[in-house]
Amino acid sequence: MAGELTRRARCSNFSSRATSRILLTVVSALFIALLSKSAAADTPEANHVWSLDELVDELTRSNSQLEQAKQVYLAAQLQVPQANAFPAAQISLLEQASTGGPFNFNVNDGFYEYPTLTQPFLWWGKRRLAGELANAQAEVLGRQYDGLVIQLVSQLKLAFYGLAALKHQLAFMNEDLQRLDQIKQVTQVRYANNAAAYVDFLNAQVSQSSLENDRFALEKQIQQQLEQLNSLLGRPSQTPLQVRDTQTSPRLPAKSLGELIEVAQKTNPLIAGGESQIEAADKSVALAEKGFYPDFAVNVGAYEQPGLTHLGSTRLYQVGVTLNLPTWGFRKEKATLDQARVQLKSTKAGQSSNLQQVDLNVANAYHGLETSLQQIKFTRERLLPQAQMAYRLALTGYSSNGGTAFSDLLTAQSSLRSTELALIRAENAAVQAYISLAAAIGRDPD
Repeated sequence: MAGELTRRARCSNFSSRATSRILLTVVSALFIALLSKSAAADTPEANHVWSLDELVDELTRSNSQLEQAKQVYLAAQLQVPQANAFPAAQISLLEQASTGGPFNFNVNDGFYEYPTLTQPFLWWGKRRLAGELANAQAEVLGRQYDGLVIQLVSQLKLAFYGLAALKHQLAFMNEDLQRLDQIKQVTQVRYANNAAAYVDFLNAQVSQSSLENDRFALEKQIQQQLEQLNSLLGRPSQTPLQVRDTQTSPRLPAKSLGELIEVAQKTNPLIAGGESQIEAADKSVALAEKGFYPDFAVNVGAYEQPGLTHLGSTRLYQVGVTLNLPTWGFRKEKATLDQARVQLKSTKAGQSSNLQQVDLNVANAYHGLETSLQQIKFTRERLLPQAQMAYRLALTGYSSNGGTAFSDLLTAQSSLRSTELALIRAENAAVQAYISLAAAIGRDPD
């Protein structure tokens, strides 16, 4: 009996120690996890506040789409020295036995040795034109890379300033919620004094709840803008990102619309790429015209001829020229030339289309900027003061039982909110138009 009690006590002590160890392990794991999470939250990357210039630098350094385009451009540039290089030389060695079969290498049986060096040559000008063609084609890809940089930087700026506009709207929405809360308190006081119906209080509460619901959607849009910024930076979408709020006041450029269009036709990567395409197509025509001339090769060789009356040998040498003639009737060469000329006409037509498209893009962005600036001025100087005054008068009249109906007060509050939102959106539209104008020109208008 005593042994049984001792055994049970030992088992109980062992179970208690095992349970304690498990609990200690779980607590330690939780503690380590909390420390890791806290350390991750306190990293410099998470606490860093990005400026617009820093975001642009990170985009150009880390965006995978840009990296791909850059490597394609570098690969195309490496085609230029290949096209400029001389054709590879050929060395051949022919061994021939006059008697005894093909594997009899006894020089006494009349063994012949033929070493030959052949150097191919293209017709004069072909190699130079091939190099210039490869260079022009590489420059087309280079201008496409430049255009992609401008496009992605514009997307980044639009997302950056769009995020700022959304945050501005959120701050304004919080102020509007305070106004609605003030209206709700006034209706509650008036209802307590039997000066207003309970429905006024309910309507004010419904308006406040509706605005809170709109705020949830706005916060979701802010999160989506942050995810877009992370994607442009080549980072996971849920990476913490803090950006510095930057106020900007766009204005019309100093140059006129016509001058901006002229600048765009010189600086826009689409136009520059079109010029490189025309150059490449022109070199293709010149190279196709050279196709009617034969390529050739120079052969240099030697061989030993066995003597007829003694075992000595005589060293003989040879020099020759080999011509690679065009096809019969030049059918292939004529078709190649016609194809190159058609391609040149197509490229020139495409460049004319590019010029028209750039012209239209610059004009649209310029007029959009003009319209947005006019809307900002009109809303700020006329609509907003009127809406603010109407709201103050309506609130004062309703609070003091001055004959203002509750529906008029809500209308005044709604008009004020719409006017302030219109001002924020007009300011954001002006920024977007300025960014679009810079992208259409290929650089900052100023």
